[in-house]
Amino acid sequence: MPTNNKTSLGLNCWAGTDKPMRKDFVDDNMLLDSLLTSHFHNTEMHLSAADRTLLKDGIAIGSYCGNGAPKQDIALPFDARLVIVFAPLTASSLYMPNGGYNKSSLAFATKEGNSLGVNLGVSKLTVCQSQTNPSNGGIYNNFNSDGEDYTYIAFR
Repeated sequence: MPTNNKTSLGLNCWAGTDKPMRKDFVDDNMLLDSLLTSHFHNTEMHLSAADRTLLKDGIAIGSYCGNGAPKQDIALPFDARLVIVFAPLTASSLYMPNGGYNKSSLAFATKEGNSLGVNLGVSKLTVCQSQTNPSNGGIYNNFNSDGEDYTYIAFR
């Protein structure tokens, strides 16, 4: 039988004069199994497979060239939760005094809603290009101007 010596985990800590029994080893193994199982399943301490997927390749940065059409679908490498779209060489919002409207070249899209001019679907982003100048106080969507380069940042 073991002495009353125990480790910090509660395992037997035999003295040289002890005569351990099989039950002592089984009890230690059961205790270790219980402690390790509890530890491995602790999702606050360890990442789940889904958490690892979110962290691995969680951001995609890409670009596309506008074609001037009213709408263009941009394929995304995954089903994004948030996408930011902008024209890097253009002001994000530009007031056009002659028409009294704003030309928008920066937008945010989420599953819950989005800025004017973009829409987020399953693994795709739809961008819009205004075809005519809006009325006074309106918004001109500038996300698919013919020949203009755009950048997007997609978050998983």
